[in-house]
Amino acid sequence: MRFARMMLMAALVAGTGMVLAQDKRPDARLAFSSTSFGLLVGYQQGQGALEFQGRKYPFTVSGIKGLTLGIAKVDALGQVYRLRELADFTGRYIAVEGGLTVVQGGGHAVLRNEKGVMLYLQNVQYGLDLTLGGGGIDIALTEPADASASAAMPGAPAR
Repeated sequence: MRFARMMLMAALVAGTGMVLAQDKRPDARLAFSSTSFGLLVGYQQGQGALEFQGRKYPFTVSGIKGLTLGIAKVDALGQVYRLRELADFTGRYIAVEGGLTVVQGGGHAVLRNEKGVMLYLQNVQYGLDLTLGGGGIDIALTEPADASASAAMPGAPAR
């Protein structure tokens, strides 16, 4: 019973933050694709792009979730709130979730990191997946391929 109360409170707090955040224009937008698989404990890995202040920044997504069974591909689009600096985007995002996907499904998720950045995601899942727990995802920015090439060239302007 205590666990159910904690899950309900977490969902209410996340929902309240989502409503307050969506009263204003998002600070950035993102899109990513990932694949997840699990047998009690699940793992997710993928990549995407963040559009922030007129530029696109590639990133990777990886994470672990509890009480899951199956395999699924996830395509997500989202809005980012409370993002002031690009460095605040990276980190671990926590989510409480539950769902069932049989062939195709979808839903919404609200995630928040330790810096207060909130992601409101709309996703479509393909596969067979049952998730009853929560988990987290780690987001890390990656260097675009052309940035490493220009940094290696003598006389190339620094970014």
